[in-house]
This record gives sequence, structure tokens and C-alpha cells, in this order.
Amino acid sequence: MSKGYTISRIIFTVLLSFCIAGHILSSAADSMLSLPGIYTNIIRDEKLADKAYSAIEDDFKKQYNTTAIPTEVYMDAISTEWLEKEMCKRTEIYLDYIDGTYTDYLTNFTALEESITTFFNEYAESIDYKPDEAFDKKLSETIENAKSTIEQRMDAFYMNTLRDNGYLDKLRKFTPIIGIINWCLFGVSMLLVVLLAFIERNRNWRRLYWAGTGFFCGGALTAIPCIYLLFTNAVSSFAVKDPIIFTAVTDLLDTGIWRVMIRSILYIALGVITITLNVIFSKKEQTEITDKSK
Repeated sequence: MSKGYTISRIIFTVLLSFCIAGHILSSAADSMLSLPGIYTNIIRDEKLADKAYSAIEDDFKKQYNTTAIPTEVYMDAISTEWLEKEMCKRTEIYLDYIDGTYTDYLTNFTALEESITTFFNEYAESIDYKPDEAFDKKLSETIENAKSTIEQRMDAFYMNTLRDNGYLDKLRKFTPIIGIINWCLFGVSMLLVVLLAFIERNRNWRRLYWAGTGFFCGGALTAIPCIYLLFTNAVSSFAVKDPIIFTAVTDLLDTGIWRVMIRSILYIALGVITITLNVIFSKKEQTEITDKSK
């Protein structure tokens, strides 16, 4: 067996390992950036709308000292069901935007606007105040402030802030590249498997060994960091005080880790099965050869 023969097998196996690891990471990233269901499931499962409703109510209670507007004026115009629907819809639109599709969407605040307007008109009537330009300006400012307060609490995944800061636009440019990288790495991995099988073409079941080793090592490369993050519960140390964003982001990170972990386990299992088949059938062939030689 030549030295070059051995070195080529090792090099191709190492390359296969890193390509598999890269494919696992890029495929997980691609799914996290293109599947709105990942985010909407978190919103529903963690009842983020309930948390948002409570937070909004607290915000308006604090504002009462300066606005003198009862909290009920705002809260009677919204519900947890409405918040959940809007949070899910906004998330889907942001994910579509990252994926290259722009949708012009405006949240329907009609009930909120009517509630605030009715309160202003009734209050003005109770003190015999005739609405004027100052009245209209104050009404408009109050409606806009109420919308802003609610929208901030609905931004569970911080996407609105990321968009305003231009980060979603940057991410939007890289999303197609991630998909291309993912498929390229998968294609190169399959090519390396074929090359390893070709190098071992005269060794029957032995040709599976190096491909299996590459699958196993590639899966292990991504599984080990995931195991560390899960066992140390590192995600929980995420430094965000807002309970809505904290829950959303930590759940999203955990989901990402598990998506990588599951893919890693599949490749590790594929590697183990491939190596095991190699060992079993290689021994069987060796036994048959030994029996014939007797």
C-alpha cells in the first residue's frame, strides 16, 4: 500500500468531515431564516401574547400619571388573541422579507383609534371644550404613542429593531448565499464519498469505511459544541431583561441548537451504520476466503 494512497484517503476523509459539518450548520441556518413556523410556534407555545398583553397593560398604567387616560381605554381595544395573530403575522412578513419578498403590511389599529378618539371626545364634551387644532394634535400624538407602545411589545424577536437599524437588509443579501453554500457543501460531500469509494474500489465493503468515518466525524464536530451548550444551559445566560424578548430569543437559540444537534445525530448514526456494515461484511468476506483456502 503506497504512502500516497494512505495520505489521499486521510485528506479526503478530513475534507468530508468538514464539509458535512459545514452542511449541517448551513442547512440549519437556512431553515431558521426561511421557516416562519419555527417562530410562530414559539409565540404560541410560550404564550408570548399573554406576556405582551400584561406588559402593555403595565406600560399604560405607568403612563396614566402623565396622560390621565385610563388603562381600559387602550386595553379594551386589544386582546391576547389579536396580539398573537399580529405577532405571528409580523414575524412571517419579516421572514419573507429576509427571504427576498417584500409585503406592505400595516397593523389594523382601528379599534384602538376609535377607543381613544371616543374617550377624547367624551372628555372634551364633559368640560364643554370645543375640539380645535391643539385637540386634534394631542389626539394624534396619543394614538401614535399607543401604537408605538403596543408595537414595541409585539416585537418579540427584535426584528423591527433589526430592520430599523439596517441589519435585516444585510441579512437579506446573505440569505441566498447561505442556501447556495448549503447545497454546494452537500454536493462536495457526495463527490468526496464517490472519490473515497473509487479509491477503495478493489476492497469491496472496505470502501464504506472512510466515508462512514467522514460522516461520523462531521456529525461529531457539530454535535460536541451543541452538547456543551445544552448541558451548561449557556443560552439562559442571554443578557436581556425584557421577559418577552428573553423568552423568544432563548427559545429560538435553543431551537437552532437542537436543529443542528438532530442533523449531527443523523450523520453520526449514518457513520456508525456505515462503519458497522463495513466491519460485518469485511469479516464475513475474510471468513469465506479463509474457509476456501483450507
